[in-house]
Amino acid sequence: MTFLIADVRGYSRYTEEYGDEAAARLTKAFVAVVEEGVAAHGGTLLEVRGDETLAVFTSARQAIRSAVDLQGRFAEATDSESDLPLKVGIGIDSGEAVRLEDGSYRGAALNVAARLCARAHGGEVVITEATSRLAGRLEGLQYSDRGRVHLKNIPDPIHVLQVYSELDTPPRRRRITFAGKERRTLGWQLGALVVLIAAATAAVVVYLTAGGGAEPGNASPRVTTGGSPIVPAQEVALPPNAGLDAIVPAAIWKDCRLQTVPQPRATQTAVCLPTDGVPDRWEISSYRSGSDLLDAYRAEFRRHSELKSNSGRCNAFTWGGELEWLHGPGKPGGRTLCYFDGNDAVIVWNHQRLGQATHRDVLVIAREGGSDHVGLTRWWRPWHHLIGKAQ
Repeated sequence: MTFLIADVRGYSRYTEEYGDEAAARLTKAFVAVVEEGVAAHGGTLLEVRGDETLAVFTSARQAIRSAVDLQGRFAEATDSESDLPLKVGIGIDSGEAVRLEDGSYRGAALNVAARLCARAHGGEVVITEATSRLAGRLEGLQYSDRGRVHLKNIPDPIHVLQVYSELDTPPRRRRITFAGKERRTLGWQLGALVVLIAAATAAVVVYLTAGGGAEPGNASPRVTTGGSPIVPAQEVALPPNAGLDAIVPAAIWKDCRLQTVPQPRATQTAVCLPTDGVPDRWEISSYRSGSDLLDAYRAEFRRHSELKSNSGRCNAFTWGGELEWLHGPGKPGGRTLCYFDGNDAVIVWNHQRLGQATHRDVLVIAREGGSDHVGLTRWWRPWHHLIGKAQ
């Protein structure tokens, strides 16, 4: 069997911003599109859980064609009804499954499809190599290699691909073969920039693990070489139309994709899905003003009544709290909160402009499975100082 799971991106925020009635209309439109698209390709819609649907197919080919067709239908629905932004991620996997008396299924393929759905950006279809092999070459469709990824609660890495219509713009992922292994290739200028940022980040990590920056309120990283501090290049003010790519280091921006519909009141939103490492997923939104940013942050904080302002810690030893973080003594950066969401460790922080021409007002949310707050802390410590200001 081949299982297809589709999920509406940003549904919770949409509900909070526009209310239950608007969310109900969004869900109704979503389910109607899925029902029609799945049936047209011989599939069966098994479950509808609010903003998520599960369908099953006896043909891997039909499942893939259905998924690409669905993304086209979602795009048309969004264009025709601008107040119903159907940005949907789809994950697909194939395998043996057991059908229970109530008509539901159990099997590893469902779990993998669910994980791939969580990794898919709005508008994307992500499938396993196993499904691709079952389907073979499909006229009018193209595959883009996404490499091997580690999925939560799946012991072995899974080779995944993105599938899209030949009529769509292909994902910008070029690969070359080196020593028998595939490697992504970049332009030499971008490659050089990535190397420089990686070197700087490594030095930052050395500084932090040596004792600095253990808590959000400690000094921001200083990069030194041979015992002497590196003098930073003169900071240049960001142009008014600068996007998120100008304030996120290239080394991690490569995993990000701008969303057609940003979060409420945000000017831009990007979702970032690293192919390996930590975190599983992170999201960044920029805002026109500090007041809009603080409203968005407070909305996140209000969702967690168990957290008290200016209390707790967000580090490798204690996870759960809300507090201020600083770039250095007397240099405020913003506020952060952290908590466990089921099996996920989550951290939310804002980076405030505070009148600095080289900074932007941004809100970032990062999530890591397996309750791995230690790994998430290691990722957060260097990058939160860099995300949000001119690169």
